Amino acid sequence: MPRPNPTILAIDPGLRDLGYAALSGRKLLAAGVIALRLLPRSTRLAEARHRIAALVTAHHPGVIVVEKTYHHPLPWLDELHHITISAKRLAARRRLRFATYAPQAVRHTVVGNGRAKKAEVAVAIAHRFPQLRVHLTQDRRWKEAFWLNLFDAVALAIHHQAKHQPPSRSR
Repeated sequence: MPRPNPTILAIDPGLRDLGYAALSGRKLLAAGVIALRLLPRSTRLAEARHRIAALVTAHHPGVIVVEKTYHHPLPWLDELHHITISAKRLAARRRLRFATYAPQAVRHTVVGNGRAKKAEVAVAIAHRFPQLRVHLTQDRRWKEAFWLNLFDAVALAIHHQAKHQPPSRSR
């Protein structure tokens, strides 16, 4: 029998910056961004796989949720899709559930508008988790883009939770 509030590990895949969040019920256990941009391009995919495995070991999720990616004919662009495939295989090996969601569906759940901008999603997430407000305003554009990966990962976890939450009982 599954736990009532299993931990959700959400991954916003990227080969420059990889956002992640661990959510259990209403509690945000962890959220951050793994900077892969400082590594040589040839090692980024392997490092992303290693870091996702470490997050699974650290947070013991019941489900891994990843933003939907697509196969691309150019090998260097297809590496992003390989992060999703690796996460799916890891989930299968560890007997965890796995889900992918399109960004538009996630934005619709979190903001109420599937065409919302990343900044709008970030504001909605910061309202729910005030400890993340510090990442909303940055003095450099690259920092803003960096932290938006964190907000996208949290939004993925919230979307999955909303889709799989049992209906409330009325009294």
